[in-house]
Amino acid sequence: MKKISYVIFLSLVLLSVFSCRDDYDYNPASAPLRFSKDTVMLDTVFSTIRSETYALKVYNQQDEDVNIPEIYLEKGADSQFKINVDGIPGGDSNNNHFQNIPIRAKDSIYIFIEIAPGAISTGEALADEDLIFNTIGHTQKVKLLSLIEDADFYFSTTGTKEISSDLIWDNTKSKVIYGDLKFTNGAKLTIEEGTKVYFHKNAGLIIDEGGELHINGSLNKEVTLRGDRHDTKYDSLPANWNQVYLASGAYADVNYAIVRGGNHAFYLETDAQLDISNTKIYNFLYSGIYSIGGKVTGKNLAINNCGTADLLLEYGGTYDFTHCSFANYWNLTLGAGYSVYLSNAYQSPQGEVYKNLTAVFKNCIFWTRSADSIYLDKHNDASFSYTFDTNLIKNSAKGIPIDGDPGFVDILLNEDPLFYKTWFSNTLLSLKPESPALGKANPTYANLVPQDINGISRTNNPDLGAYQN
Repeated sequence: MKKISYVIFLSLVLLSVFSCRDDYDYNPASAPLRFSKDTVMLDTVFSTIRSETYALKVYNQQDEDVNIPEIYLEKGADSQFKINVDGIPGGDSNNNHFQNIPIRAKDSIYIFIEIAPGAISTGEALADEDLIFNTIGHTQKVKLLSLIEDADFYFSTTGTKEISSDLIWDNTKSKVIYGDLKFTNGAKLTIEEGTKVYFHKNAGLIIDEGGELHINGSLNKEVTLRGDRHDTKYDSLPANWNQVYLASGAYADVNYAIVRGGNHAFYLETDAQLDISNTKIYNFLYSGIYSIGGKVTGKNLAINNCGTADLLLEYGGTYDFTHCSFANYWNLTLGAGYSVYLSNAYQSPQGEVYKNLTAVFKNCIFWTRSADSIYLDKHNDASFSYTFDTNLIKNSAKGIPIDGDPGFVDILLNEDPLFYKTWFSNTLLSLKPESPALGKANPTYANLVPQDINGISRTNNPDLGAYQN
């Protein structure tokens, strides 16, 4: 019995040894390999911040098991790229050089790729390198590419970093915010044209009471505010960051900005003020502009895809919008998806409170996926004054009783404006040539905003909305 057990044990050991050594007996690959892609484009990353992981699949086209004699990064140990070949990590120990990597007949292996860039001396740098495969009689290359942005980082271990002196951001470096960045003691933040501001998950910008925010973008050199994930799939999603928060008594002046992908783009407390023009606001979980009794003046705004409303205006306040396009094609949740929600009430922790509301909309477009683009929440405890003068509005039979309401003047009702593109991944709220909004604007109001969001004159035959054809 002991002899039989010994024989079985010896057989298992020998089987294990030969099984382990089987990989080393493969012949070197002699046919060209096939790859899932010939170029691996890693998304833009910030200097000193590691990227997410990308996968490359390598296929053995031969009918026999082979090994790949050499796989290596062109720059060896000096490479900014990091690779893992079929479970084996690269690095200083092997100079990112792999030998005799086995691959079964008609099978494949994975190579996982990251980039861990160091500091750079310019605003942007391109990481460009070949991943090289040597087989018998063949050398093949897969291009690895990534754009690296130089950046200033703002973060605090307590979750909020406070700045109490004036600060100017220019476009020489991107700005990346972790947590909340709060400007206190009346400090002023000025953001110059072409500057990119990135927010990490749940991060936000806070302008405290008495503080100021000045965004000085220009045509084709807009200031960008967005989440810090560069991957394409994140570019079109909401809730990647929190909001720009204006405390009571704060002031913001925004011109030529592109703001996308957070919870709210701008959040105003009571008596905060926002003057905003020539700005695009897309893909927000709740709203483009949320005001609780604030004051907003808007010109040439294009807002789309906000879960509750493009404009969520509660607890009264004072609002004046001219030549704006409020589209809302939200379909990610069961949110209301209005163009504008107006209310002179607000549900505070102490109960419902009320404040006077005055809202004026001139030469605007209100169009949504839902049946009604506008919701009016009127309460008798405070005044509720509104004027919609020369606008295109979507409104169902169960919506606002527009006919006979003196607050609605020269309304183009329920005619699809035919926006050019309305997708989360690609919004362009210009009008198609057959749009019913062409030439329907009031020239008096058009002369108050004589150029559209692209700098095109609208003084002759003006169109409704932010874009002139």
